[in-house]
Amino acid sequence: MQIPSLQTLRALEAAARLGSYTRAAAELGLTHGAISHRLRALEERLGHALFTREGNGMRATPEALRLLVPVREALALLAAAFPAGAGEPQVLRVSLLPSMASRWLMPRVAKFRAAHPGIDLRIDARLELAPLAAGGVDCAIRYGSGDWPGVSVSKLGDEVLFPVCTAGYRDALGLAKPADLPRASLLRHDRQLWRPWLLAAGVDLAEPREGPFFSDTNLMLDAAIAGEGVALARERIVAGDLASGRLVRLFDIEVADRYAYFFVHPHRLEPRSRKAVECLARWVTMQFALAD
Repeated sequence: MQIPSLQTLRALEAAARLGSYTRAAAELGLTHGAISHRLRALEERLGHALFTREGNGMRATPEALRLLVPVREALALLAAAFPAGAGEPQVLRVSLLPSMASRWLMPRVAKFRAAHPGIDLRIDARLELAPLAAGGVDCAIRYGSGDWPGVSVSKLGDEVLFPVCTAGYRDALGLAKPADLPRASLLRHDRQLWRPWLLAAGVDLAEPREGPFFSDTNLMLDAAIAGEGVALARERIVAGDLASGRLVRLFDIEVADRYAYFFVHPHRLEPRSRKAVECLARWVTMQFALAD
């Protein structure tokens, strides 16, 4: 049997890792149709499905997962045998939350590219933890407790929480003091509970059990910008919205977040990506230090 083309194998690996033909196409510089065509042809050749649709994404079948083991090993061998040349940028794949990607990294990414033109940064924004090492991303900026086994974890910085809304929403409801919050719609997030801030502000109000609920900070802040209520925001994430006037901070009371930010990478870095990972780690660490 003739070996599939390298581009087809790369399409298989990227689609399985990213869980999306669209994201695989963006990473490889191809169209969604090209990815779909290559993988459909490979499925016909093998005689079984490699992906099944799951919501808005694609999930690799057990047959595809078995095939991916030797495919990833082969791609890693080829990458090691043909490292990036002196004038060729080093691809570096970094994972982080969508809110961190759009509201923290993107306003700074031009500075990184200008300072490090030899690194081609590929951003994998997702809510779930992206796999590290072979077949996954090279490194990640994670928000959480820092308790992730099997990887190298370096703390970047802490976070504080405070309520935000639009100036119009604040004025319409007369939110002049914390005791006025019970008449507002408190937007809820699965990681940012209101109760600790309410206690710090001396507001006798239970944790909200009704109202808009979000798993994505981006959506919660967009809802606040749309005038849907008050969000309990993370300072580093909401800084741009406050600076632009899209949102305003309510009151001077803030509480420490139970979670923090960390730079994460495999204990054993691949030779092809070691220098780029270390470079990004230093740059991200510096950006956090500048903001503190």
